[in-house]
Amino acid sequence: MVNTDKRVRWGIAGLGNIARRFATALNYNSQYGELYAVAARDLGRAEQFGEEFKSNVSYGCYDDMAKDPNVDAVYIATVHPYHYPLVELFLTHKKHVFVEKPAFTNLQDWLSMKALATKNGVILLEAMKTVAFPAYQELKNYLIRHNLKLTSIEASFGNEHEYDPELFIFNPNLAGGATLDVGVYGLWLYCDLCRSLGVNVPEPVVEMSTLVAESYVDTDACFTFTGQVNGKISASIVKNLPRVAILRGDQLAITIREKWWNPSVIDIEYQGKTFTIDHPVEGNGFEFEIDHFSQLVLENKTESDILLSEVTAQVQSIMEHGLINAGYGYLTQLGGFGTLNGKLKA
Repeated sequence: MVNTDKRVRWGIAGLGNIARRFATALNYNSQYGELYAVAARDLGRAEQFGEEFKSNVSYGCYDDMAKDPNVDAVYIATVHPYHYPLVELFLTHKKHVFVEKPAFTNLQDWLSMKALATKNGVILLEAMKTVAFPAYQELKNYLIRHNLKLTSIEASFGNEHEYDPELFIFNPNLAGGATLDVGVYGLWLYCDLCRSLGVNVPEPVVEMSTLVAESYVDTDACFTFTGQVNGKISASIVKNLPRVAILRGDQLAITIREKWWNPSVIDIEYQGKTFTIDHPVEGNGFEFEIDHFSQLVLENKTESDILLSEVTAQVQSIMEHGLINAGYGYLTQLGGFGTLNGKLKA
């Protein structure tokens, strides 16, 4: 049972846009977590963020937050090539770590840091908010309860951006590109549903292209799975793609409505009958993964039955092999710096 009188004291490392959304959810929509500390390489920036979001303390050095005994868990919100040194830092100080997707740019970094988390008896999970939404969990329970099989999953995530070398998604030195930025969502959906239904994930056929030659990243990617459950997972950083996900089976059609990666309304048609799973979201959606992680901390658990480490490893492997085989392998080797000196942008 969760002790509702106690809250997990969170620290946030890296104070960009996604950190603001996480902090907002902590302050206004979380049942089990509270914002305690924030950290950036620039103390002024940390103090400004801390004042805005009312954190107890602000640090201009990640090491200082790692040494704070009052911090229970840390959310790492830097750009993904810089996750590794921060994960290593906080795990070494025996903090529970929630690292923004994609956790790393290659599988070995994930396996190495999971081993460190296990050694220190703390949690390391990848933040994939989609699967923590109540509507998505109800959908999975419905499929399992009725022993339903899926035959196909189609999902895409793509937004149009004009080329801007200052944007990290176009920067090869920051592991930009469609796969690591937004492809991870669809691959998580496919792999998580397959695992839930006891289906092996086949090796995908991967197509990637660069529509902006100056960027040297995959601006478009498509992963096609052929097997017990066919899959088509598409991603783009230069084109708008459909925002619904379509799941099909025998006499079964499921539509996860617009912005499927924030699932709150899901339409199900089965054997000629239709109904809707509808879970309105009061906050920005981050509260579900925050509270799930916080509950794990309060219950002294080190693994999740929702944010599965096995799925993180599987998705990490698929992305890494896809990028390497398509000629973008250099995007997978930017993690694991092992040092914070002069390398991190908060």
